[in-house]
Amino acid sequence: MKPQKLSWVTTPLLIMFILQLLGLLLLPFLAPFVNTILGAAATDPTNGITSDQLGILRIFTGATLWVSFIFAAAWAVFVFFTYRAVGQGRGWARIAAIVIAILGLLNFPVGTILGIFILIGAFDPEVQRFASR
Repeated sequence: MKPQKLSWVTTPLLIMFILQLLGLLLLPFLAPFVNTILGAAATDPTNGITSDQLGILRIFTGATLWVSFIFAAAWAVFVFFTYRAVGQGRGWARIAAIVIAILGLLNFPVGTILGIFILIGAFDPEVQRFASR
């Protein structure tokens, strides 16, 4: 039988996963926005950016967006597998949920609220027994 406060862990993890997916969907739209800003900076004669520097800056910006996308996708997969494993009562998943919650506390205000709920649920004695069986 699943503990009552297990949903205090699984529901915030599912919400975090959905928010992560929304962030992944919006990330590709940053590239045109950044290119517009860089294009405006290139036409401003007072900033001193040459066209070669602008090209290098666009390459690094694009690479940074791709690396951010890869890390965000990996984090979303990790959160999803943790969500599923917590529901199955895996011990490692409870520890992973605590780590996700602690990192989520830094993401004010939504991540903070979700992280608090996860921590309350993860440290519940019934959930601890469920995860250590």
